[in-house]
Amino acid sequence: MEQQLLDKVKTYDWGQSRVALTEITENMKKAHGNKAETEGIEKGLLGVLDSDAKQAGKQFVCRQLSIIGTDQSVPTLAKMLTGEETSDMARYALERIPGAAADAALLDALPKAKGKPQIGIVNSLGQRKCRKASGALAGLLGSSDETLAAAAAAALGQIADAEACAALAKAKGTTKGKVQMRVLDAYLRCADQLAAEGKKAQAVAIYKELQGQDMPKPIRTAALRGVIGSTTTK
Repeated sequence: MEQQLLDKVKTYDWGQSRVALTEITENMKKAHGNKAETEGIEKGLLGVLDSDAKQAGKQFVCRQLSIIGTDQSVPTLAKMLTGEETSDMARYALERIPGAAADAALLDALPKAKGKPQIGIVNSLGQRKCRKASGALAGLLGSSDETLAAAAAAALGQIADAEACAALAKAKGTTKGKVQMRVLDAYLRCADQLAAEGKKAQAVAIYKELQGQDMPKPIRTAALRGVIGSTTTK
């Protein structure tokens, strides 16, 4: 890709002409199916992220990497994960880059990040259904930060593997308030996933746990629907 175009992205700011950005997007479309050309474009875009480019330019680059990004992009994006201003854009790209490298980058950054970036990383691990994250996420269910604990519960519900289900089963009796509601909802999602996978007996066992009189009415109602759906012969 022409360095002149990339230099324009480095100085681009919101509200300015998007001509250079549009040209890069068109170049990406033309390179579709050509691995060498696409990798060249990716490398050029990564150079923008490694520069002192403005936030607007970096955000544009991350959106393009969400389309063409490969393992080549992961190290550069990983460095952005803990920053308040760069975490969201980096996660946007990493969530959409397939493969174990992106999972590993998010997992590595999880304990290093604080506040909003950490909660965002939790959300991304859930979106990617990263099973290797279940243990780390389970450890966050007891966090004094209720927003973080609730996010961890939701992510475990998306992952819905055996470790996630076990962690949520344990947490439903040890959490309170909005965190407990998120845990119960996530545990319900685990049952739904098990039912979808044909593991009806395991799903029904969870649904029945969630039908106890100590459970909130919306949870009991949803669990009853789950039992009916799992036991009705079609």
